[in-house]
Amino acid sequence: MPSKVPKTAATPVKGKATSKSTAPTTPSNTEPNSKRRRQQPISNAGTAQASSSSSSTPAARKIVSQNRLFAPFRALGLISNDVPFALQTRFGGKDATTPDVNVITCLGDSWAMWDAERMTLLFVSASLPAPISSLVVSLSPDAVLAASGSKVYRFRRGKVDAVYDTVDHIMSRFNKPNGFQDEDSDDSDSDSDSDASSSNLELQQKEEGTQLSSLIVFGDTIVALSSDGRSVFVWSIASTELIRRIDFPDNFVASSLLHPATYLNKILIGSTDGQLALWNIRPGSLVHTYDSQQLRTAAARPNAAAPSAAIVNLTQSPAVDVIAIGFADGLVLLHDIRLDESLFSLHANGGLSSGSVSFRSDGKQHSVAIATNSGNISIFDLEPASGTGPSSANNGPRLTYSIQDAHDGVVGSIDFVPGQPLLISSGGDNSCKQWFFESASMPPRLLKGRSGHHQPPHLIRYYGEQGKEILSAGRDRSIRSISVVRDSRSHELSQGELQKRSNQLSISVSSLKIPAASSLSFSLTRSRDWDDVLTTHQGRQFGNTWTVRDKHMGKKPLPASADRKILAEARTSCVSACGNFGLIGNSEGLVEMYNMQSYVHRRTFDTRPLDPMGPAKAKELPAGSKKAQALLNSRVKGSAVTGVVTDALNRLVVVSTMDGKLSWYDFGSAELLHRTTISASGISSVQLDRDSNLLLIVSDDLVLRLVDIETRRVVREFVGFRGRILDACFSNDARWIVTTSMDAVIRTFDIPSSRLIDAFKVASIATSVSFSPTGDFLATAHVDSVGIYLWANKTQFSPVAMLGLDELAEVVEEEDSVAVALPTVQGDVEDAALAEYSEAMREVGEPELQRVYTSPPQLVDPSREEGGLVTLSTMPRARWMTLINLDTIKQRNKPKAAPSKPEANRAPFFLPQTVSGVDFKFDPTASTSTETKGKDGGDKGEKSNIFSSGGISFKTEFQERLAAAEEKGDVNGFFMYLETLSTPQLDAEIRGLTVTEDLVAFLGMLLKRLKQHRDFEAVQALLATLLKVHTDLILTTFNPEDGQDGEDAEDKDMEDEEDGGFGGADEEEAKQLKSVIKKLIRVQVAENNRFNGLLDHCLGTLAFLRGLPMT
Repeated sequence: MPSKVPKTAATPVKGKATSKSTAPTTPSNTEPNSKRRRQQPISNAGTAQASSSSSSTPAARKIVSQNRLFAPFRALGLISNDVPFALQTRFGGKDATTPDVNVITCLGDSWAMWDAERMTLLFVSASLPAPISSLVVSLSPDAVLAASGSKVYRFRRGKVDAVYDTVDHIMSRFNKPNGFQDEDSDDSDSDSDSDASSSNLELQQKEEGTQLSSLIVFGDTIVALSSDGRSVFVWSIASTELIRRIDFPDNFVASSLLHPATYLNKILIGSTDGQLALWNIRPGSLVHTYDSQQLRTAAARPNAAAPSAAIVNLTQSPAVDVIAIGFADGLVLLHDIRLDESLFSLHANGGLSSGSVSFRSDGKQHSVAIATNSGNISIFDLEPASGTGPSSANNGPRLTYSIQDAHDGVVGSIDFVPGQPLLISSGGDNSCKQWFFESASMPPRLLKGRSGHHQPPHLIRYYGEQGKEILSAGRDRSIRSISVVRDSRSHELSQGELQKRSNQLSISVSSLKIPAASSLSFSLTRSRDWDDVLTTHQGRQFGNTWTVRDKHMGKKPLPASADRKILAEARTSCVSACGNFGLIGNSEGLVEMYNMQSYVHRRTFDTRPLDPMGPAKAKELPAGSKKAQALLNSRVKGSAVTGVVTDALNRLVVVSTMDGKLSWYDFGSAELLHRTTISASGISSVQLDRDSNLLLIVSDDLVLRLVDIETRRVVREFVGFRGRILDACFSNDARWIVTTSMDAVIRTFDIPSSRLIDAFKVASIATSVSFSPTGDFLATAHVDSVGIYLWANKTQFSPVAMLGLDELAEVVEEEDSVAVALPTVQGDVEDAALAEYSEAMREVGEPELQRVYTSPPQLVDPSREEGGLVTLSTMPRARWMTLINLDTIKQRNKPKAAPSKPEANRAPFFLPQTVSGVDFKFDPTASTSTETKGKDGGDKGEKSNIFSSGGISFKTEFQERLAAAEEKGDVNGFFMYLETLSTPQLDAEIRGLTVTEDLVAFLGMLLKRLKQHRDFEAVQALLATLLKVHTDLILTTFNPEDGQDGEDAEDKDMEDEEDGGFGGADEEEAKQLKSVIKKLIRVQVAENNRFNGLLDHCLGTLAFLRGLPMT
């Protein structure tokens, strides 16, 4: 007979769920220490003692964690976790052949929706306050329900439109264990005081909210199970009311939920000790309890003890009344809940979890899939058991296929797509896969899937010049290419036919992969021709090459030591800028160079010191012998290589070793050029910016150093780290250095000012950082996350104050706040973030934002003749150089041969030609215009091919703008117009200055611009072009020829006038021209002297800072 429970076990509750809760009066253990300290009273004596101690001991310097330069953008590489996914199936119209299937996976505190047809990411939800513990899909309304913390959130069209709370605030004022006053209130008067105190404690816990673990939905009802397994909550989807709360007896701890098909208002609940009960959620009463001993006996294998494991999974089979009961030890029992009879049991090696059983429902084959915690999926055929009743050991379901290592770790859930031979699985290895069943005689094959790192990545580097890909290496022994712009382009670089070898050797695929990478280097120069990536791996004596374009590993590994007698571990790698050579540094102090195309060894860079006993031993041997020479060149064991870099021109190879030394070698001859000790505590890693030749050195003494590889001197040192430096990188323009350390602080240093300009503390330690080559994002990898996180560079879209911070101060979190949260998969809404930032920029109360400095066009008062700086134009240098050498360029571009004659025998119809003779000839005497008339109106008898201007004078736009600028004094506007002209146009306009008035005006503009100390090189180019074109005419104006009188003088004047020269200029115009040229000469000499002085001062300052000899 089914057992009944008292009425107190069923709790009917009415009222709407709200988010309001009552805070406890006593301090919680989870509160920050600062809050608890403020609540404790301090006596006068204690106050005096504290004040005296603070006065004697200086307070520690601290700076508040503020992310001023970087804003959280989004997370990459997150696919799924161990929370069971939800399958959303939508059937289309009458023309649709297949339904639309979407897979909803959990990403922690958010969920993602994937298109099952192509496995492309469709949508990512907003983050919830707590991690999601369960996901289900509601059909009416069409929504996604997520259990997070003590609440259930309903998402419609990607937004939360309803919240279901486990606390009913209307009924919480009643001091009852179940949160209500039942009808039998008189019976409760006999309760003891201890029961009342325990009831008050339960009431306080319920007011804070009950954490939820699993969720089911059917019809208009939501049922959620608490994480402690003590109660079940029932809500109405439409009204969001908390209909009922059912509390279980003390000996029953629930672990799984299921709504059996066709069972109205009924739910099956499995417990941690193997019990199974059927409840009616409307009255909140227990309908039937199934004998746990009978279930355990039926599930046990023959000749085996009855299991006592918990029920972790309840799955509805295609047959009504038949339920699959999954136990934690891997046993699955098919039970008829209406007849209370067990049909048969299945067994899979490995434990089970929630969502680990699924039935195929396409009607072609009756089978069930069982997933285990070891990552395997077993397929059982149910055909022998159909229609035969309870099966025996010889007539039961048989194991048809077993997918070994379907996931690396626990399989979170599996589910057959309704009506299709397609199985979808997801797991804690951050992957979601689809398995297709082609026929009954063939094993299922992997159709498609999405995956990411299933262990945290520890090394990331931006790949490519556009910053669209990130190469990442993780502890899961994989190298991946993560796409920044589209998730579907992310992939893992293949390591060969590992699956085939795994099947042959019967071992896991992960055990066949190469160890985790310890270094990664690449070059894009020859990426289309051969391998472009070189990596070294922990504990491995070889380096490996990769090609990102073809997505696979190179054909041949590169030995860490070319000498087979030396067994050394490959520690670090470097690919030259040309992409032809790969260098591998090993643990013995050697650096081997290989050709990236042919894998042939080229040369060795040896950092090992010479054997001090070698010369003494060589004296004992005949001079000049091979053994004596070998003893002279013998070396002892060296320090392990920690970094190797090459410059952009393949001239230098710089090697760092663990003993803190830095060595310079010649790239071609491998000759040692220089060696110096940088840090006595050792060097852990180095990075080179090939554009600036600055070498970044990470030392174990918590100091970051910059070395100029040209001068071989330390030019910068950055301190203030309170933990070991894990990684560092340059910004795209080599002005910043971004670092991460064990104190979970990401710091940004400005190289020119040698100051700390930003420092913020993150929730988890960042193990690697990489700056985008376009300067828009900073990528970070963290110690407890499998994703890669992007931070937007604020300086790319808004002004940011570059204020220096105290490097030696401790970075602390702001009071009443937490560390900077990591970016989410959804990413921040850029428009809203920019709008908020722009609004903050307008506020007067933000002193840090209001101190943004905007440089004026010129840093000196134009009225001052002395002092100040010289400002160059914003135009490219090639523009002014082309203007000066335009004649040379035209001469060079002239055709080498004259154009050939046309092949046609006849000229175009519009050209006149003679008809006499055999060959056609042009008629130069043909009339093309009206006859010109003389001054008296008569005909002169001459014919001209040029139209008469009729006495009209034309001025170009250049001359009009020049005259207007001279009249208004608008020098800036005139030079802005000059910048819009092309170089040939500017040259033509200068050559067209044939009138003295225009020439005087143009020289006056150049004079005024020189006095303003602006566009210095533009003025010099314009002046040089003007003098080159009009020098002879200007000299004629200054030194008129003597001895010209009478008719000769008139002839000379007439020739000058016809040529457009200055011979016809009057004396007043000549005086103006002389005056402006004399002023221009004086200002030009003064500005040249001042410019040379400023240039010498800058060169001297740079030489002093860099330690260069003055030449």
